[in-house]
Amino acid sequence: MGVGLSSGTGRPGRHLPRRDDPIGSLTGGLCERLRLRPGRGGTIRGRSGRTDGLTFAATVEQAAAGLSRRGLCLGDVVGVLAPVSPDRFLASYTVMAVGGRALTVMPESDPDTQCAALTETDARLLLVSEDLAARGLELAERSRVRQIITFGSALGTTQFAELLLPSPDGNGYSPSRGLFDNGLLEYENTRAGILTTLHTHHDLLARFAELRHALDLTADDVVAVDRRGDEATRLALVALALWTGACVVAGDDCPPPEGRGVTVECAPDPIRVADPHRGR
Repeated sequence: MGVGLSSGTGRPGRHLPRRDDPIGSLTGGLCERLRLRPGRGGTIRGRSGRTDGLTFAATVEQAAAGLSRRGLCLGDVVGVLAPVSPDRFLASYTVMAVGGRALTVMPESDPDTQCAALTETDARLLLVSEDLAARGLELAERSRVRQIITFGSALGTTQFAELLLPSPDGNGYSPSRGLFDNGLLEYENTRAGILTTLHTHHDLLARFAELRHALDLTADDVVAVDRRGDEATRLALVALALWTGACVVAGDDCPPPEGRGVTVECAPDPIRVADPHRGR
């Protein structure tokens, strides 16, 4: 049976803080936790391959520091244009880790709606998957976006890998603590124009706690996320799986690891579909 979460944002303060709660963002403290759990960090998988949980968490922290060096400020909106994939989650967690607000620009939206969402939220930076780089450049021409960072290589964009380079001045700034003015921005196109909804850090953390209680994930679980469901729930569920050491399968066409079956799905609310010890 499903989890039964409401479609709105969760209310802050509905659970008591725990020692292993995220700090500042959904991945704040995750890197330290996984370093203390060698071999139990799980993986996140996409169409192009797999990444272990510790490497993923460390990349979020490095990239967040890189965005800070490029002038991203607390509360700034950054567009994320990518299909459901590890890149999309990496981009959103990176923005939130540095105190920004991630605007999920849905690939299935038409260009006019995408452009209107970026303009309405005053986004100046856009993170895009390599296959959508051309669309990102088109949107930049029609909005206030001034810089495009691409997972891969595309003319006229900056490679995401550049965010991971060491600070040239030795700045040891760590963005993973105390940034509570962050979150996720979603939008819809209405007759009155673009309507945006902000899911704050506290909203996302409340959803994280609800999912933890309802699903009781373990390191043996395989969690599948695709286009079904809402983005706030996807972000909370993937973060929870990483904190738990579970395997995340991200994307419509990404199979689970060989010999294992999916045990939790977003359909559209997260639902347990199998016992990880018995298969599907």
